[in-house]
Amino acid sequence: MKKLFVSLLVLTMLCGCSTSSDTGVTEQTTENLISDTQTTEAIASEIQETVDSSASETKEENILIAYFSQTGNTEKLAEDIHNSVGGDMFEITTVTPYPDDYKRQVEQYDIIFLGYPNWWSDLPMPVFSFLDEYDLSGKTIIPFCTSGGGGFGNGVESMQSAEPDAVFEEGFEVDGSSVDSAETDVNEWLERLGLEE
Repeated sequence: MKKLFVSLLVLTMLCGCSTSSDTGVTEQTTENLISDTQTTEAIASEIQETVDSSASETKEENILIAYFSQTGNTEKLAEDIHNSVGGDMFEITTVTPYPDDYKRQVEQYDIIFLGYPNWWSDLPMPVFSFLDEYDLSGKTIIPFCTSGGGGFGNGVESMQSAEPDAVFEEGFEVDGSSVDSAETDVNEWLERLGLEE
């Protein structure tokens, strides 16, 4: 029942939140959101393939880069992080529930990069749902964020509230309009964390 409520809330928010056409962002209909999502089985299969294919590529720590991206900016930032530290990537999506076997797979990770676009100075609902769905106690969470100028907003505090038993490291945020040129800054940040390959 809780998942249904969250899904309906996310759909309502996404349908009601569009910007004018002069910003270059077009409104995506509910039908497109639903038709663009993958089935639970396809996601589970994709995650398993990703885990299998990159298991030998990661460093000593098992790293997961989980992100939600509406316009592609946070996805680009996630890819920059992945290119520098390796690990597995997981896109947090709306409408489709997370596969049951993914809960077991999340347990294998030591470090979780958690990315989001700053929405109204906080995390988007799909990221709140992700944090509600998985117990990340004892994991190291490293936030990364894209914004329109609001930085992390209250996102990091919301993560810390949702996962009080996790360890949080220095995060990285970048303005959405600068994400294409942020790779050098991302690499410097990851070096400071001691995580660049």
